[in-house]
Amino acid sequence: MLSAVVRIGSLLEEIEHPSKPIEGYVVAIVFNENYEFSDIELEQFQVEKIPHYLYKEGESKGNKPAPMAPITEIEKTFRKIKNWIESCQGVQNLNGEEREILQKIVRNIEEHKDKILQRLREKIAEVGRKSIKFLAFKIGTKYPGELELFTKAKRVLLYKKVGKSSSKNKTCSICGRVREDISARTLVYNFDTDDKPGFITGFDRRNFWKNFPVCSECRDLLEQGRKFIDNKLTFRFYGLKYNLIPNTLTEDDQVIKEIIDTLADTHKLITLKDRTIKRITDDEEEILEFLSQKGDTITLNFLFLQQQHSAERVLLLIEDVLPSRLRQIFAQKENADSLFGEEFNFGKIRTFFKKSDEDKKNYDLDKYFLEIVDSVFKGKKISFGFLVRFFMQIIKKEFINDGFYLNRAKDALMCVSFFEKIGILSFEEVTMEQSTFDLLFEKYSKSLNTSAKRGIFLLGALTQMLLNKQYYERGSKPFMKKLKSLKMDEKDIKNLLTEVQNKLEEYDAFDLVKRMIARECARYFLEAGDSWKMSVDEINFYFVCGMSLSDEVAQLAYKKE
Repeated sequence: MLSAVVRIGSLLEEIEHPSKPIEGYVVAIVFNENYEFSDIELEQFQVEKIPHYLYKEGESKGNKPAPMAPITEIEKTFRKIKNWIESCQGVQNLNGEEREILQKIVRNIEEHKDKILQRLREKIAEVGRKSIKFLAFKIGTKYPGELELFTKAKRVLLYKKVGKSSSKNKTCSICGRVREDISARTLVYNFDTDDKPGFITGFDRRNFWKNFPVCSECRDLLEQGRKFIDNKLTFRFYGLKYNLIPNTLTEDDQVIKEIIDTLADTHKLITLKDRTIKRITDDEEEILEFLSQKGDTITLNFLFLQQQHSAERVLLLIEDVLPSRLRQIFAQKENADSLFGEEFNFGKIRTFFKKSDEDKKNYDLDKYFLEIVDSVFKGKKISFGFLVRFFMQIIKKEFINDGFYLNRAKDALMCVSFFEKIGILSFEEVTMEQSTFDLLFEKYSKSLNTSAKRGIFLLGALTQMLLNKQYYERGSKPFMKKLKSLKMDEKDIKNLLTEVQNKLEEYDAFDLVKRMIARECARYFLEAGDSWKMSVDEINFYFVCGMSLSDEVAQLAYKKE
């Protein structure tokens, strides 16, 4: 995966594209030729001067020292610049003159600290606080990136971080060449750690460099690739975020170049967004449908990361997804859209995999949701019993609160149908006698493959017809109490059929159509016999699915009559 990021970094150097504009002003603390505080200067931020500023996005997060930093609180940001200059004094390979220069600057900053802060406040007040973005420093007319003293110090300070886990004259795991200096600390992705022996080769910290040795050249390309991915290839995913990292299966980088060029060019990106694009996530910037039209000469990696203070945790890495797999997913999404008359996306799945308890502050079902996402993209089988348990947790809550339980049941059935069509959920094919409702059973789910399941489904539809009649007559649905909060077992279901028929008789609503549905239920229950070997959740799932499709069941029955 990191090799793909490096490849993107190397391709960025080959493709000419405009740099991302950064609005705002740079406030610079100016020292004269004698390295004494002179004044505060103000200028517009210029992207082409980024190397002169020694600016790196995100480098000064928290209280980290940096040669340039976005202004938050003036004193705190000033301290970051001051601390960075002081840290340069610890660089080993400086000559005597360079050390003397640093000592003068540090001493002068300390002597004029109050004056510098006062002038900063005055200068910022001239243009307004919201217009000021960055604090930097200059020696005369030059920023630190134009002076060898500070560029050398920055290189040494950077190597000091990566050098904690480095080695000499070893092979880089990315470019495959023997390099003078390599390190396992990329400082680009922060999920490497040497504080747990179990993550280290040979359980020895001195061997940490062997985990993923990277040379300085590849590290620079990795940094460029990560920056592009963060800016252009990071997308929302229902409370999560993922990096989309394309890679190529051949030596031809043309498709990857096209993707990078399209995303880097503002005009092309707007044109892409203006297309009528189908989406399977909640991110309006999503480009998966665009990528699905590419040939299988590229693969896609989905990296789900979670920020934890200064570290990053990999929640899920889905590797080597082909565009042809995306085309299958979008084709079955369209099929589900047409079948159910509404749009299918991963939000339907997320409905059932957010929180195990509504009172919980954070989403604690991310792990299960991501397992399903992984299965969808990689074609891995999932368990129907596992799905039903989570489907029913949400449906039962809605049912108890007399909420949108029919909509949730339809969402669940939509998920089951989608999973079937893309090949990650399968049911045993069973030959059964013909029925009036075969078209409905086959249309929505092959899971309705036994007499018991079909009988339960039709009973759910018949029960919903009764509830509709009650609500029309009385403005309430007292029969819902008989459904035991959707925790019915086999015995409850069999008894319920008689109770529904009797209640329909009481309302003088047991017409020929409902009698036919009831006869079909009874026939299926007789065929199924006893001991259905179904969980309570599974029984009630088919029941509530029948409730949600009661109108279609009624239409088929009326046509038959």
